[in-house]
Amino acid sequence: MNDAVGQNGGMENLDGRVAVVTGAGSGIGRAISLALAERGCAMALVDVNQAGLDETGALINTYATTHIADVSDRARMSELPDEVVAAHGACNILVNNAGVTAAGRFEADDLDVLRWITDINVWGVVHGCHYFLPTLRKSDEAHIVNMSSMVAFVGLPQNAAYALSKGAVRSFTEALRGELAGSTIGVTAVFPGSIRTNIMHAARGAESERLSAMASSRLAPLILRPPSTVAKGVVRGIEHNRARVVVGLDARLLDITARLVPGRTGLMGRVLDKLT
Repeated sequence: MNDAVGQNGGMENLDGRVAVVTGAGSGIGRAISLALAERGCAMALVDVNQAGLDETGALINTYATTHIADVSDRARMSELPDEVVAAHGACNILVNNAGVTAAGRFEADDLDVLRWITDINVWGVVHGCHYFLPTLRKSDEAHIVNMSSMVAFVGLPQNAAYALSKGAVRSFTEALRGELAGSTIGVTAVFPGSIRTNIMHAARGAESERLSAMASSRLAPLILRPPSTVAKGVVRGIEHNRARVVVGLDARLLDITARLVPGRTGLMGRVLDKLT
């Protein structure tokens, strides 16, 4: 289900490369950081939580630096590439992973929730790509990974804000890959399904408490996949310059559904109405 597309090849040898991962303090970001470090990458770990960064750094077996940064902060993100180069001498891989979620009906949510989620999920990706591209171009080969979601395939009801942000990341990443097709920079969009991370506990929106309770239920381990599954897909995406990495059976099913019966979210909406 992963599509290998593009003219430039992948980064098959990651040993000695420098990788930046946002949202590295926990969850998927931590798993990606550990996976890249296992391949020999020096790591620049980025998050808003210093304690989380320190925990991730302590688990890494290669040289790692920590950088406090809010990806929605344009000024701070503009400083980050020079900071990473000063610490590591280069930057070869950028993983725009930092993200948040929201749950609930669009009409029930304050617009501040929408601004919050787009500032982090959309502008965080844009800031990372915009400010790191000049540095990545200096490398003999480089790669950008942008974290989207299965909701980018089908806009799930009661996830409108999240779907808006991840759909934007999908389209932006596809366009960016096309623009960089003739360069030494590969670009990958990642579409995880339901993953076991803290993102569900930090959700906002009218149904955030229900989402958090679901993440803590006894069924959660059976439904939610571990972050390491996403990390493995990300590494393969970088090594083989894959345009898309789809992680999890639920994500694959939504991808197929969107291709075969596009625009059919009414049934899902009616089912959710009965459950809520």
